[in-house]
Amino acid sequence: MGHLDFLHGGDIYQAERKHKKGIIDFSANINPLGLTSQVKEAILNNLDMVLHYPDPGAWIITQKIAQHWGIGRENILIGNGSVEFIYLITFTYRPKLLLIPAPSFSEYERAGRCVGSQLRFLELDEEHEFKPDFTEIGKTDLLFLCNPNNPTGNLVLKNQEIENLPGRLLVIDEAFMDFLPDEERHTLIRRAQKDKKIIILRSFTKFYALPGLRIGYLVAHKETVQRLKRYQVPWSVNSLAQLAGEYLLDDREYHRLTRQLIDRERSYLFNKISKIKGLRPYPSVANFLLIKIEKGRVTSGSLAKELVKKRILVRDCSNFRNLNNKFIRIAVRSRKENEKLISAFKDIL
Repeated sequence: MGHLDFLHGGDIYQAERKHKKGIIDFSANINPLGLTSQVKEAILNNLDMVLHYPDPGAWIITQKIAQHWGIGRENILIGNGSVEFIYLITFTYRPKLLLIPAPSFSEYERAGRCVGSQLRFLELDEEHEFKPDFTEIGKTDLLFLCNPNNPTGNLVLKNQEIENLPGRLLVIDEAFMDFLPDEERHTLIRRAQKDKKIIILRSFTKFYALPGLRIGYLVAHKETVQRLKRYQVPWSVNSLAQLAGEYLLDDREYHRLTRQLIDRERSYLFNKISKIKGLRPYPSVANFLLIKIEKGRVTSGSLAKELVKKRILVRDCSNFRNLNNKFIRIAVRSRKENEKLISAFKDIL
């Protein structure tokens, strides 16, 4: 990337400052169901918690996660979202050679550059449906994999393939794994607690609609967790974020409704967009779709500008390494919002 900006979706503030009206945000991949009533109530009833320092060991939420997955407390580290862990891991291990798929989440590259790592990129191309060829990987100190991958939306790693990965340390970012009804088949959480080679990152941001509170967790061998703890800043997770997390993992109805909604609306969007001449959506297992613009002079930037005029914000993917100005990414939202997006696409194209 180097010459490109490390920008993200979800900058609703800038869009609303500029256009001074309500924007529908398709640029950030957040659960359209929003906060659960339980979480809202818990936060409102416990605002006095901000008068005290947060629990430095995040004891209750750590215990909840351990019970949820049937793993040890010593295998879990709570953090300020997945991004804190991406930087914590690179600053702790300082890999000389860092391998990153492209396209993928830009913070892996940014973190590597901060510690002076030599960067190698594993190119994911359309021809092979953005699936990495692991036989092409040579030796590396650290490998970041986003699974399912952002922005392509596909699973890039299956359980059995882990044996063939040569990295000394494998960091598997499962920020979107919750959206899969069969996540138990694909997550490497239980394996990570026993394997010193694997670190799993999990986020509460996407599935539980908590991007503003910043909380996530990491699962790894207990020795890995202890090493990372030594470098983690104190009180990195605030009290209200810890509290919110306590109510989420056991909410089976929220899990069911979310997966049902995402599955239905992702299919709706994929089918409708497939019929719009000039747009090509790619199959996804996550709560977003990568779309290629196949219409002549239309670029991701020009399409995004026209959509903002219609109060719709999408992710321009031109700053993803190995993509260009012919790609955008859209989140899966409610049917009413998705209909507005389809209508806007048709009007513009």
